[in-house]
Amino acid sequence: MSGSPQKHIPIVTFHKVDYAFEWGVTRLPPPRFNAILRFLKENGYTTVSLQVLLNTKPLLPPKPVVITFDDSYESVYTHAFPLMQKYHFSGTVFVIAGFVGRMNTWDVNLGGKMFRHLSWDQILEMKNNGFEIGSHTVRHPDLTRMDSKRLRVEVERSKKAIEDKTGSEVQFISFPFGRYNTRVIDACKSAEYKRGCGFWIRVQEKKVQEPFVLERKAYYLFDGIWNLKAKLQRNSWTPFENAKLRLVNFCSHGTSLVKSIKY
Repeated sequence: MSGSPQKHIPIVTFHKVDYAFEWGVTRLPPPRFNAILRFLKENGYTTVSLQVLLNTKPLLPPKPVVITFDDSYESVYTHAFPLMQKYHFSGTVFVIAGFVGRMNTWDVNLGGKMFRHLSWDQILEMKNNGFEIGSHTVRHPDLTRMDSKRLRVEVERSKKAIEDKTGSEVQFISFPFGRYNTRVIDACKSAEYKRGCGFWIRVQEKKVQEPFVLERKAYYLFDGIWNLKAKLQRNSWTPFENAKLRLVNFCSHGTSLVKSIKY
């Protein structure tokens, strides 16, 4: 890989890439996703893995970007994966270990619409074609609402299950709903994750920077190319974009609260 070391590497997060309609903002129709990939390719971006970020002085292409997928929906394999291959891109898929091959009954499904998750065969095919596989816990709970015992189960069992199936070390975990605190970070470090992925890098109760956490910017149904530009590099729209992402994340707390009561 040619290029030079670079401090800021944008990480962009997607969820479903699907034609199916649902009442939600995490779905993105495949043509829209294709337009995003085309923009990245035409503007000189090259995908790199999260693994690269563990190197303190990585040799990078001029414009690196990390593409990640939360929730490990089957649509990532059927729609996103072929498009990524078309543009010679790779990415990271965060797997909900307890729902591999199952429907997303863990979610609060408005209108009753449900979606299937990736199977192990699909996960392995993506891994064998250059994709990185990370953990998104066992059941996708809000980790900050769990007691210490359940928290350990979520981060440790998901890591082991994925490692047993893929034969590779799981180095990264994506915090469900992007939420974490000091207890969550300590549990993930004890489970020997190298980094955790959230939607900001401040530990809320301390208001301090946390080097263990990698900050990502999620892309939603209502976003456009100008939103993508603000996620990729700081511009005049970035403060608005950050405020919007915090609002969306705040709204997701309703789902996490309903789930915490259920469990």
